[in-house]
Amino acid sequence: MRTLAYILTGLWLVVCGRVYAQDQQVTGRVVSKTDGQGLPGVSVLVKGTTTGTATDVNGNFGLNVPSGAVLQFSMIGMTSQEVPVGNQTVINVQLADDARALEEVVVVGYGTQRKIDVTGSVAQVKGEELARQPVLSATQALQSKVSGVQIINSGAPGQAPVVRIRGTGTLLGGADPLYVVDGIITEDIRNINTADITSVDVLKDASATAIYGVRAANGVVLITTRRGKTGAPSVTYDGYVGIRTPAYRVRMADSELFAAYSNEAVRYDNPTAPLPFDPATATATNTDWFKAITRTGFQQNHALSVSGGTDRSTYLFSAGYFTEKGILKGSDYNRLTLRLNNEYTLTPAFKLGHNLSLANDNSNLTGTSDPALPSTAAFSAFTNAYKQAPTVPVRNADGSYGFTSRNNVANPVAQLDYTNYRSRGLRLQGSFYGNLTVFKKVTLLSNFGIESNGSRAYTYNPVYQVSANQRNLISALNTGRSNSARWLWTNTAEYNSTFAEKHTVKILAGYVAERFQDNILSAARQDVPPQSNYFYLNTGNASTATNSESGSIQTRQSYIGRVNYNYSDRYLLTATARYDGSSKFPTNNRWGFFPSVGVGWVLSEEPFLRGKTPFDQLKARVSWGKTGNDRISPSAFLYTIASGLDYAFGANQTLQQGRTITNLIDPNLRWEVTTGTDIGLEFALARNRLTGEFTYYNKRTTDALFTRPIDAIFGDVDGSYLTNAASVRNRGFEFALNWRNNATNGFSYNVGVNATINRNQLEDVQGGLPINEGGLGNGQFTTRTAVGQPIGSFWVWQTDGIFQTQEEVNNTRAKVQGTKPGDFRYVDQNGDGVIDDNDRVFVGSYQPKLYFGVNGGFTYRNFDFSTDWYANFGNKVYNGKKAQRFGNENIEASRADRWTPANPSTTEPRASNAVPIASTYYVESGSFFRVNNVTLGYTLPRELVSSLKVSRVRFYVTAQNALTIKAFSGYTPELPGSNPLNAGIELSTYPVTSAYLAGLNIGF
Repeated sequence: MRTLAYILTGLWLVVCGRVYAQDQQVTGRVVSKTDGQGLPGVSVLVKGTTTGTATDVNGNFGLNVPSGAVLQFSMIGMTSQEVPVGNQTVINVQLADDARALEEVVVVGYGTQRKIDVTGSVAQVKGEELARQPVLSATQALQSKVSGVQIINSGAPGQAPVVRIRGTGTLLGGADPLYVVDGIITEDIRNINTADITSVDVLKDASATAIYGVRAANGVVLITTRRGKTGAPSVTYDGYVGIRTPAYRVRMADSELFAAYSNEAVRYDNPTAPLPFDPATATATNTDWFKAITRTGFQQNHALSVSGGTDRSTYLFSAGYFTEKGILKGSDYNRLTLRLNNEYTLTPAFKLGHNLSLANDNSNLTGTSDPALPSTAAFSAFTNAYKQAPTVPVRNADGSYGFTSRNNVANPVAQLDYTNYRSRGLRLQGSFYGNLTVFKKVTLLSNFGIESNGSRAYTYNPVYQVSANQRNLISALNTGRSNSARWLWTNTAEYNSTFAEKHTVKILAGYVAERFQDNILSAARQDVPPQSNYFYLNTGNASTATNSESGSIQTRQSYIGRVNYNYSDRYLLTATARYDGSSKFPTNNRWGFFPSVGVGWVLSEEPFLRGKTPFDQLKARVSWGKTGNDRISPSAFLYTIASGLDYAFGANQTLQQGRTITNLIDPNLRWEVTTGTDIGLEFALARNRLTGEFTYYNKRTTDALFTRPIDAIFGDVDGSYLTNAASVRNRGFEFALNWRNNATNGFSYNVGVNATINRNQLEDVQGGLPINEGGLGNGQFTTRTAVGQPIGSFWVWQTDGIFQTQEEVNNTRAKVQGTKPGDFRYVDQNGDGVIDDNDRVFVGSYQPKLYFGVNGGFTYRNFDFSTDWYANFGNKVYNGKKAQRFGNENIEASRADRWTPANPSTTEPRASNAVPIASTYYVESGSFFRVNNVTLGYTLPRELVSSLKVSRVRFYVTAQNALTIKAFSGYTPELPGSNPLNAGIELSTYPVTSAYLAGLNIGF
């Protein structure tokens, strides 16, 4: 590394010597074309080099330049200029205000708009920003960059993050936003190479999302992929390699502490029972189970693209390969992507094009995103490593796997060795479009999109026996195949006209048709040979065969419309409407209407304010609208009929074929409706270098779907049915501020900060019935969703210190049966002398009250630096692994400070093998601060690389998740759960990892 530094330094000196040969002195002044005032901080750069300076407070500059040089004058908020030096020694320049700030374009539903014209809440992240982070999917890179967007990452290879936009408005699992890629709706964006992305636009409020109707209540994420540009072929390569390590590990008890604790627990719980461990021999084995099942992970990514074109056609071809070996032994994921985007200009008014992508992915031990396919319990290896006693060896002296009869915990190493799980998938996605301009004011667009997905997964369990509790006497193969196909045809007509020089009107009308079909086949057989080349059903025992098949067809039709009106860049109006029809609902509720309206006032364009305030831009906006959520099964409103229920009737008791309805339905089932209001203020200062936005939002979801228990009067005490029976509100504030400075002496920097405050509350539920969730397998639930509380609030018993003496126990009326000194004292909330469910209290939820991000960086000559930080505060998490501890399972090292007669602790209870009680002891702070990304790069001087016929070479190193500060004692506080009702509970969690990578960018 030191040798490389010497070489680079030497090359730098050589280049600098060439650059500064035959210098001449140039001075001058840079002023504003508008008012003639001197402009401070203007970057003055010799084109093609890093040599430059900046103007002083009066706009003056001086610089030594080589003969034949060209000077570049640039400043944020002003137009740039290039001036050939020639024989001039004095160069004076006038810079005009840059109108491009007003022309910045964002992607909205079914089109684009100037940022200044947008009356809704839309945030855009450029592809260049996403590419700085070594992540699998674009949504992972959004963390810390967009206000109102919460990204909950997983450490498992290939796993997509959970995304929440402005809180959670549904009680079911369908709380993710709608994803639209190049106009095509998709369910999963993991198979999109981030290097192929031009921009990600997040639509947050109803004014922006209502045009997507029944699927837009959770927000919309629009992804635009790269296109070719007119010019000579351009080739780029971006690749990196590196390692991954656990970002945090839980300190567990060693053999000495565990044995002492176990003996104490038996002594306290059952004084006459023999002690499980002899202190003299208990420490002979001291297994670190976490270390036994983990390794240093490895990650690499390679992306290659070729683009170019002529006036008649443009093209872009790209290929990408991503692979990650997880920290859990045996877990891995790899993905291959191909993309071809072409556009053909047949006439100036008529264009045709296509965007095609193909992705193939394979994973091992990491599960599948398709719940219908076989899953793997490999993640529970982390839980078993947490619980298994350190006194148990990984393997015995004879090579067999270690175990103990004192607990029911599996040997996690054996678990991984005997788990064979693999899934693979293939996805084809494409859109074919035609764009015709008629009479210069009307544009017709037809876009036909397709998506085809196929996946196969299998789990093979061989014959093995580790212990009586960990064994499999008959080999078995479980396999599943899932296939789906979607087509989406969008046809729009847009009229765009400006009249009387002040009135601009855009009218969009369109029709959208969609069809989705899927088929799922699951099958299993026993007695399958252990060789992987025999992992097919026909190699097993046919008499043990089981199989099932299911499928569905979903169709939608939609009519869309939007009107944009702009008066003199001052007064703005946007109105949208969508009339949606969905086959997911009964005929009486199949169609819905989703309108929105937004208005904006650009105060900075008012004549009485223009030039009289420090604001370059100042815009106020207000919007209102309705959106829907239909994330339910397409058969949710249909009865299920079971056969094979034969009955004997008549005098002869003849057996008759029988059928019966097995479920209860709501015949009036309908989609959830979210009504939202937004009030925002956007501004720009200091010649557009400082930009910001404040937003207040208030959205209420009515007819929220949830699974309601069937009243006992119907005779089905365990049954339930899906119905619209609740309302949820999310309201809060968003704040974003960004600063970009001008380059001074080759130095420039940018800083951005955003923050979100959100309050979530269940406002109403049919019958006032609370919803209990978060079961831990010990007969207890931990969350309750009730009126007046956030969704999935933790509902537990409150501890109030620890009993220190038996006398104190005897004098306390309200206590848990069998309480002894060293046990928790629980608060009798209602004072009835009994500790029961009536004494539980709400102690917070997983939903953060505040989350924010900071991102920024700088460039100095050829060096660049960027970093991203993220934090959330005010939420709670439940340490489910600790709360699930049963007799003779391991403990955390913190239990060394447990209560004993000689150590009267007031925070850590005594040793015990009793079933834990859901209490505030297990509820911990979910607040954390994380340094998401730190990247340092160096770009070789152009003079050096040009001789190699290369346009750009950049080296960089990156640290991801390099630092996490948290209060939670578990692996990670990022715990989205399987649905909003049980989020925040740590059980079988794959730890979040840190990555350390080195990369290379090359352009040709």
